[in-house]
Amino acid sequence: MDWSKTKSIFIIVFLILDIFLMSLFINKVSESNPETLSQVSFEEQLKTDKIDYPKNLSKESIKEAYISAKTKIFTEKEIEKLKNQDVNVVTDNTIHSTLEEPYSISEKFSPDELNVFMKNQVVGGEKYSFWKYNKDEQTIIYYQTYKDRQIFNNSNGKVILILNKENEIVSYKQTLLEDIEELSGEKKSLLTSLQALQVLWTNHKISTGSTIKTPELGYYTFLSREESQVLAPTWHFVVESGDKKEDLFIDAVEGQIFEVTKPEKETLE
Repeated sequence: MDWSKTKSIFIIVFLILDIFLMSLFINKVSESNPETLSQVSFEEQLKTDKIDYPKNLSKESIKEAYISAKTKIFTEKEIEKLKNQDVNVVTDNTIHSTLEEPYSISEKFSPDELNVFMKNQVVGGEKYSFWKYNKDEQTIIYYQTYKDRQIFNNSNGKVILILNKENEIVSYKQTLLEDIEELSGEKKSLLTSLQALQVLWTNHKISTGSTIKTPELGYYTFLSREESQVLAPTWHFVVESGDKKEDLFIDAVEGQIFEVTKPEKETLE
């Protein structure tokens, strides 16, 4: 027997066997974790579409619960605590207050300027966080929060500060949610911010050449009744395309895109 030839045959056979086993292993990994390959492919598609997005988008899922909330009815005792204001109760759950002395903000406005104002001049003002300053409309909008996460686009948990031409707050409108609590049951696994972005892209909500700002996790109304509502964990994306800037909201549990109607969009702008 030619030992040299036999040795060569064994080497070739083992090499083929190694290649075969390696291919089985790669296929097994791909089948057990298809999201990995999907994400790589999606990120390449974003690059092809020249979509600029934060490269640190989360790829690991977290668990959160749905929450419920009730519409607050303001009491006379709460309203009496508001000093140096002329407060009118528009409805049981909405107040419109006019300040006796206008409150100035700087030309280069920063939300930090209003921390004291919100705490001292608004019922439960510390429960809200800044949303947007609209110079054209002369309004500053705040939305309520839960565990430091904003409750997006909610007309029942909102403060609208109204300014005059001298850049002074002269009045405000307020609504407030109360008895906010997590619904009983298991917490739900959420879409990662990267998966949520993929849903928006797949549904043609993001055009070629867009810029995606860092998304924020908060809550959005899922079910609404007259006096109460259920809110879902929700991803908020800001998408810029040319001169256009759009707020997009996607249910982080179900992957449903919340469609914002025209009147709602006007309050967000």
